[in-house]
Amino acid sequence: MQTAVVLPCLNEEAYLAETCLSLGFGGDASPPDTVLILVDNGSTDDTAAVMEIIKKNTPKTVLLGQTLDRGYVPPRHLGVLMAKSFADEHGVPNEDLLILQADADTVYDRTYIASMVSSALSTPQDLIEGVAQNSKTFLDDYPGYHACCAIADEAVSSLFVAESDEVIVDDKVAGYRLSEYLKWGGHQREFDAYGDEIHAETSRLFIRAKMHGAGRTRSPEAVAYPSRRKIRADPLGTFVTAGFPRESGWRERWVESHPVPLLLREFDCATIGEAAVFIRQIHTLILFALVPTHVQLALGQNPIMSLVGSPLAPLLSKVDVSVEILRKAPGRLFEAFFTLAEKEPELFADCVKKSECSVSPGVA
Repeated sequence: MQTAVVLPCLNEEAYLAETCLSLGFGGDASPPDTVLILVDNGSTDDTAAVMEIIKKNTPKTVLLGQTLDRGYVPPRHLGVLMAKSFADEHGVPNEDLLILQADADTVYDRTYIASMVSSALSTPQDLIEGVAQNSKTFLDDYPGYHACCAIADEAVSSLFVAESDEVIVDDKVAGYRLSEYLKWGGHQREFDAYGDEIHAETSRLFIRAKMHGAGRTRSPEAVAYPSRRKIRADPLGTFVTAGFPRESGWRERWVESHPVPLLLREFDCATIGEAAVFIRQIHTLILFALVPTHVQLALGQNPIMSLVGSPLAPLLSKVDVSVEILRKAPGRLFEAFFTLAEKEPELFADCVKKSECSVSPGVA
């Protein structure tokens, strides 16, 4: 199987070389049957020069592209199209080309590519997802942040869907065959009612994939270690969104109401306050309970009777996004639930209270 690693780059001069080296590019030899595609997204630092050096060191297996159209979707989609052109030129069928998404500030385990390929060979129609882990150093340096996440999430975790039914996909450790990517409609840009772009492009791609009968296969041996620079840059904002890339309008409102940054080393539950914990719980309920349950209901995979008495039922009844819309614009589902959270947060408060009551004694 031919593999193409697609790696968007925006001002990544500090991270790019190490990331590519961890994937096997830029050293003495590159992985077999694998091409690395670096797509610059309008960098203003020396990213382009670093890209040229990496290509110079491994000229046959590194392709360079550029798009000045900023955002997550344009460079990822261009990279896939470049991979398709490479495959066509070398006579590789779409179903024999595995696309692996990567991020420029992430270090990948030496067996990452081989593990993803192995998983893809066993499940040709699925999206493949590896594992993004915090480094031990990051965990040791910021125990307060991780403790706050665990406490907030545990209070609502009883309402989360099973892992096999989740629809949130980590962009930096995802893969799929080109044939399936084209069938699912590829990465697409979506905008909310205010004209702000809806992100989480690979999660949206996966929801459309599920509409076509695809599933997700975990590749537990394919491990990656992100830099977590977004957490370092904005600990509280990343905490309350559970790491989900909210649209620009929401982030502007958040920064306006929280002008004083909180240092990561100062993070603890007393410092951040109950309001921040509640906002995180709203996000996790939307991402790991409401959105995937709505998708299950739309596909007829979750009997309505199973929700009788569930604190999720009042929230689900407020959102009506059809299968047809999910096929074309799954971002509308995220928008609908996030809008509901801003307009009727008390519904989520009731959900959190009922969830806490259902947690076993001693667990909190």
